Amino acid sequence: MSSPIRMCIVCRGRFPQESLLRLQYQDFKLQTFKGIGRSFYVCQNCQSAPKLSEHIIKVCRLDKKYKEMIKSALKEIFLYG
Repeated sequence: MSSPIRMCIVCRGRFPQESLLRLQYQDFKLQTFKGIGRSFYVCQNCQSAPKLSEHIIKVCRLDKKYKEMIKSALKEIFLYG
């Protein structure tokens, strides 16, 4: 049985679900998916994309003033998981 196919929010490419990083924005924090709520996927190639934070802001419908907060949260997620 094959795994579900999901789409990266940056490149719009379609990949098997287990090869993507699943994130969510909940309670004013960007975090890895905790099992409840809406989420989005980022592929391995786009994790270092310069406009990743802008795509997250668009998907989560946030104000652009949160860009630096999103960037720092992404650095923390990529470093510590």
